[in-house]
Amino acid sequence: MQRISLLFFMAAILGFAGCSSYTPMITTGHITDLDRNHDGSMAYYFLPQTVVTVDVEVTETIKRPGPYAPYARKYLGLEDVIMEPSRRYEITGVNVSKYAEPDPEQAYFVTIPGRIEEEDSGFLMALSESGLLYSFNKEYQDGELEKSLIKSHDVGHFGTDVTFNYFIDTNLKEQIDTVIEHVFLDTIAIQRETLRSSWVEKSDEFRAREVAEYILELREKKFDLVSGFQEINYSKEALEFMYGEMDRMESDYLDLFTGISASDTIRYRFVHKPHKENIATRHTLFYFSSSDGVQQNNNPDGLPVTIAYDRSKSTDFIHRQLRQGIGREGSKGFHYRIPEYADLVISVGDRTRAEARMLINQFGIVTHLPVEDLIIEFHPHTGSIKSVGFMEREE
Repeated sequence: MQRISLLFFMAAILGFAGCSSYTPMITTGHITDLDRNHDGSMAYYFLPQTVVTVDVEVTETIKRPGPYAPYARKYLGLEDVIMEPSRRYEITGVNVSKYAEPDPEQAYFVTIPGRIEEEDSGFLMALSESGLLYSFNKEYQDGELEKSLIKSHDVGHFGTDVTFNYFIDTNLKEQIDTVIEHVFLDTIAIQRETLRSSWVEKSDEFRAREVAEYILELREKKFDLVSGFQEINYSKEALEFMYGEMDRMESDYLDLFTGISASDTIRYRFVHKPHKENIATRHTLFYFSSSDGVQQNNNPDGLPVTIAYDRSKSTDFIHRQLRQGIGREGSKGFHYRIPEYADLVISVGDRTRAEARMLINQFGIVTHLPVEDLIIEFHPHTGSIKSVGFMEREE
């Protein structure tokens, strides 16, 4: 009995003597399994979840009839003119991308047993600012995924959809009337004529005819420039400048008859977080109609714009093995994800508008490494293992 006690005592001494070179084993667990009476020697990390972004480009086209549209055919012979105001929307681009963010349902704690002395270099854990795990026992260069959305706002030539450029004179014109008076002197009748001047407002047709005449005059001047009828020997640059200015003026005046169109490009970003449980469901991002554009609620002529996923199911076999308890006994090392590819489809009504194939973290599985002295590097945007190996042990 005394001999057994002596052997146990010597083994204990040898064990304590080797503590200075001992690297403690690291175990992890889900945050819901954390004991309330833990000693605080812990670190925490998240596994990432995939967030799908759908950038939609919508072109809004606004048409306004010119004030002299009813006289376009009469004075200029124009047939194709805008007669009624309209506003139309069209989806001109769909782009699908993704980024990673911490998954609140996949938060883990890392237990560090015992006390790590300052000279002990057996623990190095690299994380992003948001708590995503980069590496363990290995230095890692931070590389967060940048998210940016470029917004543009393009307008028509006039700067706004309701602006017409007017260059004609004042809206008043001088009207001269002849007033005839009959004056009787004794038996003689005398006719007296006087001129009376007044200012009256020009009618729309009068102004239309005035603009049409000026357009024809501009065309004659342009013809004189290109045909060489001008009396001054202009340089090539001067001719090009004058012709361009007159051409621009003619276009502005023609808009008073033909109307104007203005296009405005609007970009929207919609964010969707896929879940494995309701993968068979089509998820509505928004509703779209050509008359009202993007709407959050449905309207009579709106079509739902949906997103749908089709899993590759490549991790199902591993999932079945894990459910049978294989590789899940005892303490657990670092938890990590095995993501899975999925085909993604964006539809407007029943029409497919965009397709993509990408890794979706949530569609895969979560498992763990064994409790060993490992050097591990993770893919930060998927939570999967990039490299793993054993630490070198000193003899």
